[in-house]
Amino acid sequence: MDPIISSALDIYADESTTKNEYGDMLTISSPDENVKGILDNLFYDILNIDFNLWSWTRNMCKYGDCYLHLEIEPEYGIHNVKPISTYEMTRIEDMDPTNPAYVIFKQEGSAKAQYENYEIAHFRLLGDSNYIPYGKSMIESGRRVWKQLQLMEDAMLIHRVMRAPEKRLFYIDIGNIPPNEVDSFMTKVINKMKKVPFVDEQTGDYNLKFNMQNMTEDFFLPVRGGDSGTRIENLGSMTYDGTDDIEYLKNKMMAALKVPKAFLGYDEQITGKATLAAEDVRFARTIDRIQRIL
Repeated sequence: MDPIISSALDIYADESTTKNEYGDMLTISSPDENVKGILDNLFYDILNIDFNLWSWTRNMCKYGDCYLHLEIEPEYGIHNVKPISTYEMTRIEDMDPTNPAYVIFKQEGSAKAQYENYEIAHFRLLGDSNYIPYGKSMIESGRRVWKQLQLMEDAMLIHRVMRAPEKRLFYIDIGNIPPNEVDSFMTKVINKMKKVPFVDEQTGDYNLKFNMQNMTEDFFLPVRGGDSGTRIENLGSMTYDGTDDIEYLKNKMMAALKVPKAFLGYDEQITGKATLAAEDVRFARTIDRIQRIL
């Protein structure tokens, strides 16, 4: 839901699925034209990677894993593919001591709860041994900083809304009015300032309508003697100086995402290069790693 992290995931997927000069996302090389034709049909017609690979890449970067159920018929091979939610799948290894490569997948809440290894295509970002047999999300390292940034932004908004209105001090000269009549005089002045006469054009009714521009939290102070003279002063609102903290946390999150700030709209100094991978060599290596895994 976060705009920065969502944009970063979009950029990972965009950069990882760029096309070559011939308009192909995947290059299929084989000395046998028959094999090449079959694979071309599989990837471009059945799996439709031109359309689907982007979302599979984004899912893999977001969760660290992406599961696809391959619907297979013995005489035709793969004829359809369906993505499965990462939350539903469990990968089970080391079940057969004689065959270490034997893997099965279990899906929660499904009619067919168990799948063989060849029925599931499991994309995973293997980078941290603590997560094996699953992958580690590209945005995992930004999780804590994102929470801190969210809290700081919420605190800023609450402060802005609650503390933003300016209050005014009205010093009302009460002259030589007797002390026991000061309260009623002040009430009359306050009501006069807080309400404006309003005449309804259609009915002609006369109404003392509440004036939205009055500051209900203003202060009215009666003065006389040396301080005599009616005047109005502004009480400035409290200023918020936590924007530096927000900037600091935002920079930390950018570091976790590994996407140059220029491509997220936070830095205008970007040259006219075609792709972001050409803009930043560290980011190019990150994209290269995602592409190799994919």
